Amino acid sequence: MDETLVQTCAAKFERHVDALVSFYKRGNILVSSPLFQERAVPIEKVPQLKSLVRSALRARAWFEKHGPAGAQPLPLSELERIGMLFLSDNALQCFAALYSISLQARDFDYLGHPQLFDYARGVMADPRTHEDLRTDPASLAEFPPRELAGLDEHGRWRPLRHRESQLLEDLTIFPLTKKRASGAELKRF
Repeated sequence: MDETLVQTCAAKFERHVDALVSFYKRGNILVSSPLFQERAVPIEKVPQLKSLVRSALRARAWFEKHGPAGAQPLPLSELERIGMLFLSDNALQCFAALYSISLQARDFDYLGHPQLFDYARGVMADPRTHEDLRTDPASLAEFPPRELAGLDEHGRWRPLRHRESQLLEDLTIFPLTKKRASGAELKRF
């Protein structure tokens, strides 16, 4: 996916959303995007959604050029991630899905985020990672464990304390829970 295609896809999405906004003027609109299917979005949050979609498409294009061939394309939606996490026996695809979750938590800032190899090594070194993944011989060979400072309990890379997504977490379509996770919830993957 080259930059021209990214621009074309983003522009088409933005035109569609702009048409919905101009028709309804206020309230919520039902939007499908590369990040989710049919969600109600408050009209005042549309500029943030556009920015997030554009960033996600750029991240996917960058990953297509710089990511491993066996983990293409970078999943952007929950449905795509579920397919890579649970419907594939390929550990590389599992790491790509986790990497995508971490990128999303940083508004798809792929240049400020560690690359997949370094991120996967950090996940392998994290004691909260599921033991089946951490002890997999193929994964250990490809991604020798190395601590990555800033990984939270969900595998998202947040090097600065309280650094959360500025776009995604501000959108009310993506509810955040502020409750404390129990020990069982801290087991991930």
